[in-house]
This record gives sequence, structure tokens and C-alpha cells, in this order.
Amino acid sequence: EFLDLIEKDAVGSRAEPGCLRFDVHQSQDNPNKFMFYEVYKDADAVAFHKEQPHFALWTNFKESGGVVSSVSYKLDGIFMSD
Repeated sequence: EFLDLIEKDAVGSRAEPGCLRFDVHQSQDNPNKFMFYEVYKDADAVAFHKEQPHFALWTNFKESGGVVSSVSYKLDGIFMSD
């Protein structure tokens, strides 16, 4: 269930005009641990992202107890590739 919904979230996110990158990584040590690397053009793009139906799949999954723990970091890009 998780892989299916996160693929839908990733594909939908990548189609958003303000999404510059949405990568899903799986830990080599723990196959149940994932990291998402998301880059958005600006705060408006993040707000738009959070209104999308594919984002709701992820938030509903988290709220249902499908995630043991979740940590988010908000960063500013310094040296970014094109």
C-alpha cells in the first residue's frame, strides 16, 4: 500500500509547475525506512502541493497510523543544480 501511494504522490508532485524535484529513497539497511527529497520553487509552490489530491493520499496514510515516525527538515538551497 505504501509504495503504491507514494509513487502516486511522487508522480503527481513531479507534474506540479513549482516542483523542481521529488525523489523517494529506500534505506539499504532497513527496507522499511524511506526518505523523500523534495524541492519546490518557493513557498507558494509548497502551499499548492499541499492542496493536491496526491498529497492527501500521503497525509491520510500518515493519519491512519501507517507511519511509525516522520521527520521533516526545511532547508534553503545554496548551491543548486539546474
